[in-house]
Amino acid sequence: MNLRLFGAFAVGAVLACQGEPLGPSSAGGLTLSLALSSLQLQRGEPDSIAVTLTNRDRNAVSLSAGGCPLLFYVTDARGASVVPSGGDWICIDIISRITLAPGAQQTQTFLWDTHSVAPGRYAVFGTFVADGIRLSTARAAVDVN
Repeated sequence: MNLRLFGAFAVGAVLACQGEPLGPSSAGGLTLSLALSSLQLQRGEPDSIAVTLTNRDRNAVSLSAGGCPLLFYVTDARGASVVPSGGDWICIDIISRITLAPGAQQTQTFLWDTHSVAPGRYAVFGTFVADGIRLSTARAAVDVN
């Protein structure tokens, strides 16, 4: 791979998931939902976070997506990003195809390690980005004691 092509891939990877995409929780027959293992955690206890994309349309949907179309975010009471720690995920800009039959789902499960967070209330939400569709779940309040 030549240096110029590698540079283009590197820039694409950094920019692919920059920012916190916000949008509705449904569009074009697709809905995005969030499930957490607990809304009350002891500091150091992990929280399992599932972000699920569902095709509620009667037709199959096929989308081109970047390296990480389903993600989660955690913000503190001030709205500052806690996860990812830098505020943005870094995703490899590899294009993949997501195809969902009518009623089909795709779920990505994450583990939030709360060892490094202070006690308090946090907001957790999931996002999906592909082919110009930007979805975001409602924010779920999680208390860490």
